Amino acid sequence: MSPMNIIGQGVGSIDIDLINSVKARLKNLVGIYVASLDGLLVSYIGAGDPDKWAALTATLAALGSTYVKEMSNLMAGNHRHIYTLIQSDKGFIINFRLNDYAVTIIDDNPDELNMAVALITSSLTGKR
Repeated sequence: MSPMNIIGQGVGSIDIDLINSVKARLKNLVGIYVASLDGLLVSYIGAGDPDKWAALTATLAALGSTYVKEMSNLMAGNHRHIYTLIQSDKGFIINFRLNDYAVTIIDDNPDELNMAVALITSSLTGKR
């Protein structure tokens, strides 16, 4: 993986500690894409078309939030969207909102899923 645009430069209110923890702990990381909520690329590390990934990142963050909002309408009490997970037989994608940004993490080792979920959940919910 060759970083084209280093995450953490010029990204404002992103939790750099979370991004750095993900980079350090996920040994099979394929990419991290940070996008504005309207789908513009902010920063990334990884392969592929970064503008396409930025658009997908913002779209999935919006869909996840919308699904959780509708789930809240069906069930008693409000639910708060934490992350959206897409898992395949060879890896996973985790997408979440981080302040005013949307973030997608791609990893090609399903065994690292629990670590990724724990990192993200503890950071976003404040539970360590």
